[in-house]
Amino acid sequence: MKALLIKLYQETASYTKPFAYKVGETYPLPPYSTVIGMLHRLLKADAYHEMKVSIQGTYEDKCIDYRSSYLYKGKELGKSPLNIHLLYGVHLLLHIHADEGLLDQIDGQFKQNQEFLSLGRKEDLVRLDEVKWVGIEREDADQHHTLLHDIYVPVYYLQNEDTSGIRYNLNSKYQVINGIRVWEKVPVLYLTEGDHLEEEQYWRDEEGNVVYFHTPL
Repeated sequence: MKALLIKLYQETASYTKPFAYKVGETYPLPPYSTVIGMLHRLLKADAYHEMKVSIQGTYEDKCIDYRSSYLYKGKELGKSPLNIHLLYGVHLLLHIHADEGLLDQIDGQFKQNQEFLSLGRKEDLVRLDEVKWVGIEREDADQHHTLLHDIYVPVYYLQNEDTSGIRYNLNSKYQVINGIRVWEKVPVLYLTEGDHLEEEQYWRDEEGNVVYFHTPL
């Protein structure tokens, strides 16, 4: 099976969690909706394209950036402090699986793109380090395997319900119902570099990276 492997770098990033008001908490990796949205902007798409996404990576450090938030109420102007969680030195590995025609378009747009891309906030610019086609194969595992990067693992992959990690319900795509965006959620376990997973089989690319797509193959 073929997929695109996309390697990105961000000097700073904040993938803000929904409903984070007084404290702008960030996810440790971009959620699926953020990555899918970036790819649709890259394609200048006016309709949704089906794709499967695997997200993993690392960051060097996390800090808090102080911002002021201005609130208008009638003629009165209020000021409120807002602490934004920032990730520094973010390296991302994204695997994208879709029909080959769409992957060709994504590949071509990355290589020809003349505009700055962002992931997270508008100011969170990305540097494209590599985009290439890779083969992905299912491998048998006679023992646990060790994760090389932090990663989102959708719970439908997990055979052991006691696997420890941080659970999130991540947005993936939405439908507009009565003028309101209704998001499809993907329950995942966030695991970190060095964690072990026990599986009978798993997907791996030709570089040795494990792959966990957000929807089943």
